[in-house]
Amino acid sequence: MKEIFFKTVFLFTLLSCGEDNTKESLSYTKIGAADIENSKIEPKEIVQKDTFQINFNSELFAKISRSIIDSVTLITKNEVIDRVSHLNAEKVNIYIDSNAIQFKSWDFQDSSGLKIAWYNMLDCFGEHCESIELFDSLFQTDRYNLVFVAEKSIDWISSKYNLDNKDWRLYLKKERIRPKYHYVFEILVGQPIVWYNFNEKGMNPKTDLND
Repeated sequence: MKEIFFKTVFLFTLLSCGEDNTKESLSYTKIGAADIENSKIEPKEIVQKDTFQINFNSELFAKISRSIIDSVTLITKNEVIDRVSHLNAEKVNIYIDSNAIQFKSWDFQDSSGLKIAWYNMLDCFGEHCESIELFDSLFQTDRYNLVFVAEKSIDWISSKYNLDNKDWRLYLKKERIRPKYHYVFEILVGQPIVWYNFNEKGMNPKTDLND
């Protein structure tokens, strides 16, 4: 009788220990999973806060263009130019009377980086990734585009409606201070591309496109 009693007690003790271990292991598993999820979320939140900032000088452009700027927002979509290594980039939407003007600017380490980015841009220009031959006089788009290419930088303005290039020339002169532009072109909505000479005398259409 005693033997049966001790066997019963022993069996009960084993079952009790087994249940406690199971509960304990489940508890640690849940705690571990929560720590892993938190470690994945927090760095992403920090990156989103610290990586992007708006440097566009709204006050200066509003003064030059005599416009009231409603808001300025970041453009996060990449262009083909972004594939080329660059020092920094600024890409924003500028809203004036509910219309958006895109201002995009890149600075490169040297002229070779600029050259690669420039020809990438010509090979795949705009939303429809169309090719532009250098000094082509027939290319057209359904958007306004104004592009300034200096020795180590590209500035690109685009919009659904035509803009006054004088406003942007003055803004770049005061804010960017480029010593010289190697290529400048403008595309009015639905009209052929125009290439310009840009120097101390101003911005004038090129008469000899082979030069």
